Amino acid sequence: MHLATTEAIRRAAHGQSVTQAVSYSLFKNKKHSQLTQTQNLGLWKCTVLPHFLQNLRYIQSTADVTKLQTTLSLSLARALHVYHPGDHTDLLADTGVPPLSLVQYIHLAQLHFQLTKTRSDTLPATLFKTFNKSLALSNLHPSTLDYHIRNSLHQLLIDPFVDPLPHMTTFPLKSRERAYRNILRTTISTLWQMELLNLAPFHLPHINCRKVSYIHIAHDDLQRRDLFKPAQYLRPHLHLDQLPPLCLRTQATSYIPSHLHLANDHTYTLCDQRYCPSCLPI
Repeated sequence: MHLATTEAIRRAAHGQSVTQAVSYSLFKNKKHSQLTQTQNLGLWKCTVLPHFLQNLRYIQSTADVTKLQTTLSLSLARALHVYHPGDHTDLLADTGVPPLSLVQYIHLAQLHFQLTKTRSDTLPATLFKTFNKSLALSNLHPSTLDYHIRNSLHQLLIDPFVDPLPHMTTFPLKSRERAYRNILRTTISTLWQMELLNLAPFHLPHINCRKVSYIHIAHDDLQRRDLFKPAQYLRPHLHLDQLPPLCLRTQATSYIPSHLHLANDHTYTLCDQRYCPSCLPI
């Protein structure tokens, strides 16, 4: 699936150029205000993120998934104007974009649910039942789709022979699939939360690194139930300048709020009046 990975990156790059063109056009148009970070994030999730997720379930190479993850992180950082070297775990956690390795588990589990529960009378489901081998996971070849489906179910602690929604058998198919997706998102949020919090346990001596520092900064916010949603300060109902707190929480090094000489209304701000909106008043 190397070609699929290359094509996903190419299409994501085109989507990135679209988001930048829209953002730049609104920035230059004085009749409209500049996009907020929440609006930039929503635009990026609509035009760029789907290209990374479209064929994710069929990509079997760990190297390809890692390449996609690196490209996704850089694309998100560029869209939100948050630049810093190294790992982008802090940016992904604050914006509600889980790692692709975990999202892949959701897609594979959803595929299994469709082939065995909601759309079992279709031709793909029939072929899946015919060629699906009842072997142990260790006896399946890692290059097969069956192996990756079974492995995702194993990682999510899902029994493939039990209906996870027995009380919704009479519901429409889309309603059952949506409910199952929400269950999987909650499970993935819990797994990712445990993975993040285990990086910086409070009972151990403080470790001086960017990722651990972020875990200590955003520890309370990482307790939210759904990590697919952005952090509280990036919600649409908050009318504030979201770039300074985003850069502070993600420890971006190339942005200092007090160095901006233009306000949001394109007027010049005197040097002694350029205050960081995230700092306490003098």
